[in-house]
Amino acid sequence: MKSKTVSIRVIPMLGLIVLNTSCAAVFDTLFVNGGTNVSNQSVDNEYSPYGESIVPLEASSEQVSEGQNPIASNARASSSSGPFSGESQEAIIGYFVGVGTTIPLNSKLSVKPELRFTKKGSKTEINAMASNTTRLSYIDIPLQLEYHLQPKWSIHGGLQPSFLLGATMKSEVNGESSSRSVKDFYRTFDLAGTVGLGYDFNKNIGIRLGYDLGLLNVEEQADFQKVYNRSIRLGFQYTLK
Repeated sequence: MKSKTVSIRVIPMLGLIVLNTSCAAVFDTLFVNGGTNVSNQSVDNEYSPYGESIVPLEASSEQVSEGQNPIASNARASSSSGPFSGESQEAIIGYFVGVGTTIPLNSKLSVKPELRFTKKGSKTEINAMASNTTRLSYIDIPLQLEYHLQPKWSIHGGLQPSFLLGATMKSEVNGESSSRSVKDFYRTFDLAGTVGLGYDFNKNIGIRLGYDLGLLNVEEQADFQKVYNRSIRLGFQYTLK
């Protein structure tokens, strides 16, 4: 009877030891990262309902009679039409911060799930006097595989689901600026393919370069226009070992 009692007590103790060991192993591979990213939006302008508002910039009889500046008035109307209308798309600089863990599969290959907050977007030039700068806030969830080419060098890649938290567009016309929410222009969910290169200075500190290629059309409003997110990331990674 005593031996059975001892056995019953040993089982939960072993379970606790295994649990503590597993938690320690996971904690040992936790990492935090952060850095800057250069993002843009690829816009397929086969046809855009917003495009009609940007050209031509002609004076209406009402504007002339009321003494208004026709170019500035039309530019202001254009800048508020939507975040995708314009003559050209330019990249903007944002940032990202995240936390993740490394789960080794063997000596060279690991799984790296991560949770990251990222600022993305683009700048749209409408004409010589007007532009829109759109900034998007996303929660990215990269699910990647990392392969160590050498002890210090590695490559990684996978898929990245993203969820939109907010979208703000800043319009500038003739030196005047205004901001408004444009979240309704965007779909909440995005999916990207992600690839990158890593270099570890030591067991704790490393640098990561990555590229995210949006696979889904994120535009919500226009049926004949497709918009895809693009982003290049450069940042540091600190592993909690």
